[in-house]
Amino acid sequence: MAGVVALQREEGHPEEPPPEENKAAAAPCPWSAAVAKRYERREKLGQGMFGDVYRAWDRVDGRFVAVKRLAGRTGGGFVQAGIRDFAREAMSLAACRGHPAVVELLATYADSARGDGDCFLVTGYAGPVNLRQYMALRRREGPPLDEDEVRDAMRQLLAGVKRAHGAGVLHRDVVPENVIVGQEDVIAAGDVLVGRKKMVYKICGFGMSEPAAQAEKDGSGPLASPAPYRAPELFLSSKDYDGRVDTWGLGCIMAELLAGTGEPFFGGKLDTEVFERMLRVVGAKGIVTWSGLERVAASDRADYLRKHCRKERGCLREVFPREVLSPAGFEVLKGLLRSNPERRLTAAAALRKPWFRRPGFGGCFGPCGGGASP
Repeated sequence: MAGVVALQREEGHPEEPPPEENKAAAAPCPWSAAVAKRYERREKLGQGMFGDVYRAWDRVDGRFVAVKRLAGRTGGGFVQAGIRDFAREAMSLAACRGHPAVVELLATYADSARGDGDCFLVTGYAGPVNLRQYMALRRREGPPLDEDEVRDAMRQLLAGVKRAHGAGVLHRDVVPENVIVGQEDVIAAGDVLVGRKKMVYKICGFGMSEPAAQAEKDGSGPLASPAPYRAPELFLSSKDYDGRVDTWGLGCIMAELLAGTGEPFFGGKLDTEVFERMLRVVGAKGIVTWSGLERVAASDRADYLRKHCRKERGCLREVFPREVLSPAGFEVLKGLLRSNPERRLTAAAALRKPWFRRPGFGGCFGPCGGGASP
């Protein structure tokens, strides 16, 4: 499959430094002395509101890592990230350390040479593209992911979110850009199976995370994730939310993987358009029966839902008919995209569904069969 070949070619061999011609040019924002001494900057992997991420060569351990810089001051197109933002992301990653579906935190640095210095998070290098880029790659160079591949991706992502929730962390920004896609060798009975690769999905981007046990939400929930991945209760400015805002995001990702367009499933130019599309597809009946509707800040919108949307059941099955998604798979998708958060699946409950009981390597390519055809 062409997309997999391209992904392998971009990743290269981590045990060997890449050739001179592949090194990235000097970045406009210098790293602190301690970071630059240990890590040799390579190509840019991406950037967000608060900083940028580069692949780098660890001169001490002889391996590739990812270095995320959080801007200590506004400028260069970035919003200032304070020490609290840095500490929140670092502590969330540390709480999830050791899980294969979450990027591994290796080190943290703070530039103490100046009061508004940058901060740095060093994580294991997980792959060359994020999930948004991988979906676009598949659209260009191969067929969309089939149901087996979607199942494997969702199994990994749900397991990562389950680990975060078990560690007391709400991610709050589960979007394709915060999922890194890579490949690993398939190992059976302690041996590497030559020619066989499996897709690996790792969650990153914990910059908007918060403690799950935080009694008083700070009101940032509706702003934590972009509208196409924002749970219905957050559209209503509810502060009464839990880890199921993350499983809603995973439901949106699952729908996108199945659709294969590479675009957000709940698209729209305005937040109101996105919210209306969500309720048309998944049905407004659920959110209308949610007990928390009485407590939301957006009372005018809640009143409108009660008066005009009580009977809307949605059309999700029409969008993903049986020839696209099996009944067992649809049970998971529908459970993740329930507009009533009290009835929405948690990550742990989703993983117990029959759809995930099918054995196999999952996402495996090459002579082993399964996954997409070469």
